[in-house]
This record gives sequence, structure tokens and C-alpha cells, in this order.
Amino acid sequence: MKRIHRNLFFIALSAGIVSFTSCKENKETSTETSAETSHEEMEMSHDEEMGEESAMEMSEAEFDDEKVAANYEAYLDLKDALVATDAEAAQTAAKKLSENTEAEIMEVANKIAEASDIEAQRKAFSELTAMMEPVLENAIASGAIYKQFCPMAFEGKGDYWFASSEEINNPYFGDKMLHCGRVEKTIQ
Repeated sequence: MKRIHRNLFFIALSAGIVSFTSCKENKETSTETSAETSHEEMEMSHDEEMGEESAMEMSEAEFDDEKVAANYEAYLDLKDALVATDAEAAQTAAKKLSENTEAEIMEVANKIAEASDIEAQRKAFSELTAMMEPVLENAIASGAIYKQFCPMAFEGKGDYWFASSEEINNPYFGDKMLHCGRVEKTIQ
């Protein structure tokens, strides 16, 4: 009998720990991978998902201005690199964005391109997102852009990013809390 109570206690304790460590705002359920799944298989699966999402994202919103469209595409590449916690890819995307944008946005994009630390890149990405909002709102011709929010970013202060799908892929935490967040606003 003691053994059953002890097992139930450990199961309840484990469930409590899992629920406290997950994002409270996460509305999506994640699938569990089996213990036999290799790290390489998980990376390949993640790359395929990112590729499908990127293709979907690029076809969602259309803009009146080709320059804004190119900047938004580079922004999405940067967001995806941060989601993947890939500092080098973030640098590459930021360089692409800085080549084709206005002075203030170029300055922040250069900050990301010059930083090799992913957390510094994420902090600058927050600034970039705030600067991109009026540009995107004023140039969208059709489709939708989703302004998303993670309440846990930056030590609980929370922060925003843009995406072309409602699916949450958090650039501030990457795979630590991939689906933490919610859609705050739809820009059309």
C-alpha cells in the first residue's frame, strides 16, 4: 500500500513540475518524442517544419511597396533564426535587412548583424519589431500579419514579434518555450 501511495505521489509531483515549467499562455499541445528518437532526426523534423512555415509565411501578406516586402521577408528570416537559436543565421538575415531599409531600422539590424550572442540579438530584435510595426501597417495590401506576444520574455516584462501565421514560434525563447505566446493583433 505504501508503494502505491509513493508511486502516486511521484506521478503527481512530476505532473506538477511539468505544469509549472511550461508557459501559462501556451494554447498548443506539444507531441512527445520517443526516447529512441535521435537528435539528428529531431533536427531534420524541425528544419522541415521551419521550411514549411517559411513558405507559408512568404505567401500570406502582400505589400504595396516591394522594398517593404523584401524587408518583411528578411524580418521573418531573422525571426526564424532566433526561433532556431541560430546566431549565425540571425546575423545573415539582419545583414540582408540592413541592406534594404531606412536609417533607424538599418542601425538596429546592424546591431543584430554584429552581435554573436543570441541574447543580445533577441534584445535588439525587440527594438526592431517596434520599429517595423508602422512600416508594415502602412504598406500591407492584402493578407494578414499577426502581432504576437510572449508574456515571459525579458524576465516577465513580455515582448512582441510579427508572424505570417497564427502559429506561435517564439523567437525570444526558441526551443525552451517554443509555443509560449499568443496573437495580440491581426494587421490587415
